[in-house]
Amino acid sequence: MKKQNLFFAAIAALVFTSCEKTEIKEVEKIVYADQAGDLSLTFDAQYGEFDFELNKKYPYKLVNSSGTYDLEFEFNRLRYWVSNVKLIDKDNNEHALPDSYYLVEETNEIAVPHLVNGERYPATKREDVTVKDIPFGEYKAIKFSIGVDQKYNDNITLTAGELGSLNGMGVSDGWMWFTSYKFLTLAGTMHWAAGTPTSKALSWETGSNELFDGAEKTIELATPLKIDAQNSAKITLDVDVKELLSATDQPWTNNSISQSKKELMKAFRNAFLSKSLTFKEAGSVSVEAN
Repeated sequence: MKKQNLFFAAIAALVFTSCEKTEIKEVEKIVYADQAGDLSLTFDAQYGEFDFELNKKYPYKLVNSSGTYDLEFEFNRLRYWVSNVKLIDKDNNEHALPDSYYLVEETNEIAVPHLVNGERYPATKREDVTVKDIPFGEYKAIKFSIGVDQKYNDNITLTAGELGSLNGMGVSDGWMWFTSYKFLTLAGTMHWAAGTPTSKALSWETGSNELFDGAEKTIELATPLKIDAQNSAKITLDVDVKELLSATDQPWTNNSISQSKKELMKAFRNAFLSKSLTFKEAGSVSVEAN
């Protein structure tokens, strides 16, 4: 009988040990390193060494073939689409993020001229974009476009991400090509500071499928970022509005840039991609720390 009891005790111990091992394995499966995480993108607008603000005058020294002139710029709108976001991992594989269309903006209230009930787009400031469900991994670069690709630009009734015809970047914002989107817009007033003071409205816009080609930007990170359910990531980019003014050395003459000035639209887009938009910093943030 004692031997039999010892036998059953041994069997029970084995079963208990087996259960313990199974439990440990199940816990190991729940470890968060193999799950998706979040990415925060910040587009930090500035004007040279100043923080960017609407309705504030900023100095600008214009140098061109005619001489040197002192101007002032006062802005009431900066808006652009960030789209087709891709993350590049440490092995150079690209991971496209679905429905990644984000409207980054700082704007005063906008009247909606094509609607009949006096609708207005509210004053809005949005510099931060949060992207959910990033596949776990280590990423060394981010790639995205400024604008909207042809599929959606040709048909503004289609929806994806934040795309929509009534958000003030298409028909509702007076875009002459009212079947498509504005990609990037800067508006305000410029003031001639020397001599007899005078002012002129500033309205610079880009758009069209043609200008979406070549509108992609790749940002290399200083060190790879780890993203999983325990580690979210934050990438901060600087957007220097002063650099956008380099699109032309004749801003007084070219105070309006739109569909009829394709080369200037391209120069405006290129100034944004190559001069204005730059990497600032990046880092991983422990979810537990939040």
